[in-house]
Amino acid sequence: MSYVNLSYRFFGRISRSIQNSFLDVREDLQMANISYTLEEYLSTALFTTVLAFVLETISLSFLFGILRFSVITSMLLSVTLSVTISGILFFLFYSYPATVSKTRQTKIKKILPFCVSYLATISSSRLPPIVLFRALASFKEYGQIAEEAANIARDVDVFGMTFSAAVKKQAKRSPSTEFRELLWGINSLIASGGDLSFYLKQKSEEMMNDYRRRIRKYAQDLSLFVEIYLTLIITGSIFFIVLSSIISAISGGLGTIFIQAFVVFILLPALSIGFILIIKSISPIE
Repeated sequence: MSYVNLSYRFFGRISRSIQNSFLDVREDLQMANISYTLEEYLSTALFTTVLAFVLETISLSFLFGILRFSVITSMLLSVTLSVTISGILFFLFYSYPATVSKTRQTKIKKILPFCVSYLATISSSRLPPIVLFRALASFKEYGQIAEEAANIARDVDVFGMTFSAAVKKQAKRSPSTEFRELLWGINSLIASGGDLSFYLKQKSEEMMNDYRRRIRKYAQDLSLFVEIYLTLIITGSIFFIVLSSIISAISGGLGTIFIQAFVVFILLPALSIGFILIIKSISPIE
């Protein structure tokens, strides 16, 4: 029996009774492409939280007992800490699908212009629309969009859905607004008998222009971050070390050496890593 099935066996009834309070999690699960129902996910979250609470309470009670706390104090501290940690754990379960959905949305936005350009190129051969998405799904380099296309192809090939129904279903589940609008546009165009190749070429030009604009903005932001880094972090660190060395030589204090070591070996690398993460997060390039 899998962990999810075990969780559902113990907490399935409770999950069904509270699922209406977590409908936003159901949408996030779909957009995050997590293949669990809301009841299964809530059951897993509850089972993990309760299991963690029990183990934490026993472990912390034993730890406080070793530290020679009184029995009542040990119980109160262990229960309080266990409730806090378990609450944080359940919140992490609650927010995880939304976090994954947001990450998928960012990745789709970065690669979408190139995918639309690829679709516009192969659509000129007048292939059926489902063939375009099968081809898109075969390119794993397109990451999240390849998964979206694979879901559409699976719904048509395996579940026997019409192409229009499959596109509508995936449009509702996609975390990306841009990709959702593209799918709705393709579905409307096919229903009205329009020129799909012309539409995709037009969307490709629009998205490429937007991509170039984001690249230019990123270049400007990057130059600003470089100036901030050099001025505040590098120059500031050098100035602090020189100044603190002079003060230390005058006053004869030894504590300055530890402060300098902290700045050079801990603070400066931490700030540098922070700048790298910020720059990577705002990058429009996959």
